Amino acid sequence: HEKYVKETIESIINQTYKNIELIVIDDGSKDNSVEAIKEMIPACEKRFPRFEFRHRENKGLCKTLNEALKWCNGQYVSFIASDDIMRTYKIEEQVEYLEKYTETIGVFGAVEVLYKNGYKKEIVANKKSYSFDDIFLHKHNLPAPTSMIRIENIKKIGGFREDFIIEDWVMWLDLTKDGGKLDYLDRVFASYRRHDGNLSGQFDKMFIGRM
Repeated sequence: HEKYVKETIESIINQTYKNIELIVIDDGSKDNSVEAIKEMIPACEKRFPRFEFRHRENKGLCKTLNEALKWCNGQYVSFIASDDIMRTYKIEEQVEYLEKYTETIGVFGAVEVLYKNGYKKEIVANKKSYSFDDIFLHKHNLPAPTSMIRIENIKKIGGFREDFIIEDWVMWLDLTKDGGKLDYLDRVFASYRRHDGNLSGQFDKMFIGRM
């Protein structure tokens, strides 16, 4: 994602919410992503109260996410892939929501899909919250780039399960299995790039992962 990662980081730098810790882990990329990230270090160190960057050999997505979670000091966490983009108001509005609705485990929102041919499409759901059954039966719309979740709830379930293909779907199930819900706001919080490398476009792998 050497072509995209600087734009991803810039979208976090441009957040209206100020008290952000940014943790970047390069999981053994084989392009020039590390060099692109290093170019952003001065701006990140100036912008964020806490900034961490690590690059190492490839360990896989779930191990990398769990590694990042161990570094987190905040109350809430937002995960974002190195080719997605946050809207400037995302973190501020979601923090306000979780501060107001303290029983809520996490909050998501609408997403803008960016296709490689330049076409853009906003996907907005009309449901306000999702239960375990909704998620298990795939009657949900919880785009991962729009997530903000309470870290205490993630730590209670032990983080991401490292032996599953669809790591975010299993995480949402684990978070809601005892009756909790994940809320959804009908506001676009992130842009998601759709290209050949997306797991969500590999239907055979998705089916195996669900089974």
